[in-house]
Amino acid sequence: MLNKTILAVALLFALTSCGNSSKKENEEKSGLGKLVEGASNLDKLAKSGEKLKDQTEKLKKLTPATTEELKAVVPENVGDFKRKSYSAGGTVADIVAADAEYAKEDNKTIHVSILDGAGESGSAVVSLLAMGLSMQTESESNGTISKNIEIDGVRYSTEDTKSASSVSSSLKFIHNDRYAITLQGEGYSLSELQDFLKKLDLSSLK
Repeated sequence: MLNKTILAVALLFALTSCGNSSKKENEEKSGLGKLVEGASNLDKLAKSGEKLKDQTEKLKKLTPATTEELKAVVPENVGDFKRKSYSAGGTVADIVAADAEYAKEDNKTIHVSILDGAGESGSAVVSLLAMGLSMQTESESNGTISKNIEIDGVRYSTEDTKSASSVSSSLKFIHNDRYAITLQGEGYSLSELQDFLKKLDLSSLK
């Protein structure tokens, strides 16, 4: 069932990638370029399919983390940032998650979200994120650059938005093949968000 889902998502991505002809040579790839990129992503998904299937089955059998384990990742202070709000517990479909918001300047915040992939529902959420992360994608629209990148063997989905009046960013990744972690910055660039991530202690997430 999982392999069918992977192939369906991959086919949709390939068709979407090849659907529109380029309007500007220096901004968009040609139809052939899109076809090559779509085929490359299809190949990546096919190769990662079995690994993803095995990981999902392992996650289904795991016991979800405790709220204390998740809370350890989002302490009252992270560097110069102070935690402004925090919540954790079981959400819909027995998914365990934690959320925290940090700030050190007015009108600028960083939101941290952690979702445990253990259990039936959690594993499904993490597997969908893993499929998206496995693809090589990049786009730019209305001042927002969206791109999947890899740093030290970890895949990240990133967004960096800049305008004359505001800056925002986000990144998503999977920690230890289990935890879906999202950071969203309002008033912070992607590089600043990455610096904040380096200060987070993820050691409690086994």
